[in-house]
Amino acid sequence: MKKIEEQLESIEEVLALVIRKNASIENLIQTAAESQNKTLADTMIDIKKDLKQPSPSQNLETYVSEIKQAVASVPKTPEVQHHHHFDLQSKGFIISAALLLLSTAISIAVAISNYNESSRLQESDIKFRIARQLNPGLIAEVDSIYYEDPDRAELETQKREAHEITVREAEKLLKQRQNEAKQASELLNNLKRD
Repeated sequence: MKKIEEQLESIEEVLALVIRKNASIENLIQTAAESQNKTLADTMIDIKKDLKQPSPSQNLETYVSEIKQAVASVPKTPEVQHHHHFDLQSKGFIISAALLLLSTAISIAVAISNYNESSRLQESDIKFRIARQLNPGLIAEVDSIYYEDPDRAELETQKREAHEITVREAEKLLKQRQNEAKQASELLNNLKRD
């Protein structure tokens, strides 16, 4: 445990030393850039003054060479490397992106549901139009009942549907009992013959 702590302390000391050296290097670079900029600015001011005065061609050559030297001494801009990553500061962006994705998914689900419902209603509309063509009198009567009292029409429809289901179940049960009775009578006839 002590070795690990000692190693951590030595690593912290090395890191502190590296940070200090890095800071001093940055200060040196900044002062060098400022001095070069100042030298370049002074040279440009001198060149402007000299250009205002008529000068012989020999002086121009020396000025051009000084300018070239000054331009050559200016450091090129270092390449900037962008590192994209998520941290605590980008938490808002991540939450916003997640909410946008969630709202998009919900919107798509609602659109699909609406499309399915629209298709179902379109099918019902076509069926109703066919029924209107086949039996206009019946549809007129249905329309008059519905428009008089829509709630009563819905209740009446539910009652009739429930009655129809009950009748179907009773018919099914009757057929089943008739089949059972038929099988029982056949079994009885077979037993009598034996």
